[in-house]
Amino acid sequence: MSYGGMGAPGQKADDHTIMEQVKTQLQMQMVQEFYQTVRDKCFKACLSQPGSSLSSKDQQCLSRCMDRYQEATNVVARVVLNQ
Repeated sequence: MSYGGMGAPGQKADDHTIMEQVKTQLQMQMVQEFYQTVRDKCFKACLSQPGSSLSSKDQQCLSRCMDRYQEATNVVARVVLNQ
C-alpha cells in the first residue's frame, strides 16, 4: 500500500490486484451467506414435511421465497455500491 507516494513503482498495480482479490472474496462470501439464508429461512417456511421430492406447492413457495431474498440482496448491493 502506498503512503504519501513513497511506495515502490509497481506498488499501485499490486494494490489494485489485492483490492480485486478482496472484492472477489467478499462476493463469494455474500453468495454463500445468501444461499445459507435461503436454505435456513425458505426451507423452514416452505417445507413442512421434507421428503424425496418437492410438491408443486413447495416449489412455488421456495421460488417466491428465493425471489424475495434475491430482490432484497440486490437492493442492499445497489445501496452499498452507490455510497
